Amino acid sequence: MKVITTHRNPDFDAFASAVAAQKIYPDHMIVFGGQLVPALKRFLSSKSLLLSFYYVNEIRISNLSSLIIVDTSDLKRIPASLQQSIQRNTDVKFYDHHRTSLSETQKGIFKDLGACTTLMCNQLRKKKKEISRNEATLFATAIYRETGNFTHASTRAQDLSTAAWLIDLGARPDDLGIYSGYKLSASQQRLIESLILGLRRTSIRGVEINIASARRDFLPGGLSLVVEKLWSFLGVENLVVLLETNNRVYYTLRSKYMNLDTAELDGVQRNSGGSYTLGYFENCTSAEAEEKIIKNFENNIERLIKVRDIMSSPVRTALAEMKVEDVFKIMQRTGHHTLPVVDQEKLVGIAKYRNTEKAIRHGLAARRIIEVMDRFFVTASVDDSVQAVTDKMIENDTTAILILDGGILSGIVTRTDLLKSTFGRRRIIDPGEKIGDQNYAKFPVEDLIEERVEKRIVTMLRFLGAVGSELNMPTYIVGGFVRDLLLNKKNLDLDIVVEGNANLFAETFKKYFNIKIVEHREFLASSMFFNDGLRIDVATARTEYYKKPAILPEVEMSTIKKDLYRRDFSINAMAIKLNQEDFGILIDFFGSRKDLSKGIIRALHPLSFIEDPTRILRAVRFEQRFGFEIEVRTAELLKQCAAEGYLDRVTGQRLRDELSKAIEEPLPLKALRRLASLGVMEKLFPETEFDRETDIRLQRYFLRRERNALLIGEDRMFYTLLMIILRKSDSKSVEWCIARYGLPKNYLERLNDAIATAGIIVNEKPETPSQFYRSLKTNKPEILNFVNSYLDEQEDLLFLAYLKKLNDTKLSINGNVLKTRYGMREGPEIRDVLDELFCARLDGLTKDKEDEFVREYLKGRGWK
Repeated sequence: MKVITTHRNPDFDAFASAVAAQKIYPDHMIVFGGQLVPALKRFLSSKSLLLSFYYVNEIRISNLSSLIIVDTSDLKRIPASLQQSIQRNTDVKFYDHHRTSLSETQKGIFKDLGACTTLMCNQLRKKKKEISRNEATLFATAIYRETGNFTHASTRAQDLSTAAWLIDLGARPDDLGIYSGYKLSASQQRLIESLILGLRRTSIRGVEINIASARRDFLPGGLSLVVEKLWSFLGVENLVVLLETNNRVYYTLRSKYMNLDTAELDGVQRNSGGSYTLGYFENCTSAEAEEKIIKNFENNIERLIKVRDIMSSPVRTALAEMKVEDVFKIMQRTGHHTLPVVDQEKLVGIAKYRNTEKAIRHGLAARRIIEVMDRFFVTASVDDSVQAVTDKMIENDTTAILILDGGILSGIVTRTDLLKSTFGRRRIIDPGEKIGDQNYAKFPVEDLIEERVEKRIVTMLRFLGAVGSELNMPTYIVGGFVRDLLLNKKNLDLDIVVEGNANLFAETFKKYFNIKIVEHREFLASSMFFNDGLRIDVATARTEYYKKPAILPEVEMSTIKKDLYRRDFSINAMAIKLNQEDFGILIDFFGSRKDLSKGIIRALHPLSFIEDPTRILRAVRFEQRFGFEIEVRTAELLKQCAAEGYLDRVTGQRLRDELSKAIEEPLPLKALRRLASLGVMEKLFPETEFDRETDIRLQRYFLRRERNALLIGEDRMFYTLLMIILRKSDSKSVEWCIARYGLPKNYLERLNDAIATAGIIVNEKPETPSQFYRSLKTNKPEILNFVNSYLDEQEDLLFLAYLKKLNDTKLSINGNVLKTRYGMREGPEIRDVLDELFCARLDGLTKDKEDEFVREYLKGRGWK
């Protein structure tokens, strides 16, 4: 006999776990002790579930060979008759989600989860068992009830991801609220609406207090649940809820950052002190209660220290003309990691230790500090509060703020200064959380995702977040997908960043999908390939360390902020969080969203192009693709980097790849013109000129290329581009490009053939298709497009007519026909006859006249 059981008087979780277990062990019967809970009975009576189970008093237990026990690991909790039937040879296996002390003899699966049903569903997923819609509803309801709608402390991310999976399988969300018992009642919902309508804000020394009030005839049930829902919904720092009844005012105080001392607050307190207080006032109005509470807040809020009291002063500055190495020595000697840079008594930027140290490492010690400083800096007034300065520091993601007094630099406030202030310390000590809160409030994009992204990708993003939550890894989608989502452009480049082990993440994800994984251990990343062609790249949040300029970086684990900081431009340095609790929250540390809205391409730091000069080409590519403009300072840094030869330090293959991407954009000529104006083309192709003639040739090529491809096939754009650019170069320069960019060894020969062919066409000016055919003597797309770039509009019409004829013309007579039908012998004469026949066909000879043409042609040359 084989049995599945659970603790006596099974609840939803125990019952559902047993049902799930029977799908894994179909030869076992379900046996319960005691009675089902009433809500479960109502559920079963309303569903068409084909379930077979027995109460222990309905059957006789004998020869128990296998016993599966779910939702408990305590044998004393299962029905007594089953306890007594366990023999030495009985195979007993447990499935439990509770934290219990297990004996060494107990075997099974034990995992700390909010519901045992979650554990069992995960087993079903691994074994790929089918689940009906009603079963999915049963399992989801069990998880909802057991976790208190995911509010109990025992709830884990896997509970949420499993519930989401069940809903995808058909679990009806509207049923879950009916049977969960945790759904807000209609009166509670109306109370929340009243509190929101009565919400107002006041400020106490710069600290915002939100006060929500309402009136009822009596205290409704579940007030704490109402307050919790309101607190979660509003997401504010300080909340006061006042509920006035006939003779009492009930109050609840919630504060995110302050531990409230409410000992002196009169009235009856059910819970006092800390960040949460609950109580009531007798014989009091709402206005009187509010006055008492505001006074208590005033007593709790420390005196807000002015910035002048905590700033560092006088300020050590660096002159714009000072060498980088000299500024770095000052930083090392004084311990200052930030120095304001002054030029002719005008504040022009900030020298940061990180950038200065990088500049020295890249061999720029002798440069002026003004060349590597950060031109972006934040200022505040000496009369600003510590809170205001703290907020500025967090919002602008900076480590120092310059303090002005009447427009004159008077001091500087750093993170160290703020940490000395108790209030500033509370706000700075965990900046990630605060930044998150602010950004969450400003940039929720879940609706955009649902509206602009195809459904299968949205589902995939949610599942990626669920896996991240399961592994307790913050999970984000980053880069071009985020940028293009905001621009309402389609982008299926799914680049995922996790704050954790990306390889582990990919392996966990594979448990749920049939995918192929390719690991890139040196980059802490994995690529996941789906059967339908979809690819998702997952990387560990990382920071890149460039030992030398222009070389590929070394990689180490980091946080999402540092991961985004290593990216090329601000518009590509945004992330969207995917974890279930924060799905669809845009994270922007660098003003990226503002740059995107303004159409600005901005490098994230002054050494960006030196560290990776290929960003020069990417900046122009993005600028032309989106119709944006490279920010002034970024353009200065770009031109300086190009002029000083940093592109020479990059491998030719990387430059070729970036240039190929640029010319594959919709407006390639605009990108090339921009590169030329920035002095980049002459660095990529020395001894060449991007003159008016080259511009005209390129304009014709890009305008006609797509049209020609339909007739002659796709050319290799990079090859044709270089033919046009190098057409006037000497052999030495061409050979340099061949070696630099990995071109074929015979590329010089091809180029010379193309130039010679173009010269023949220009000089002979063919008009008929056969004349073009005799002059060109090639069908290579690169050479044909190169020649086409020499032709004006009228000549191009003739050339196009030739290409169409060339594409449409097929001979019915070939060499074998000439030998069998006309008695010709193998030799060059056969090629001559076929060439003449093909030229005649190009010029209008019809297919049915081929035989006649051949006979006349051979007769004219003495053939019988």
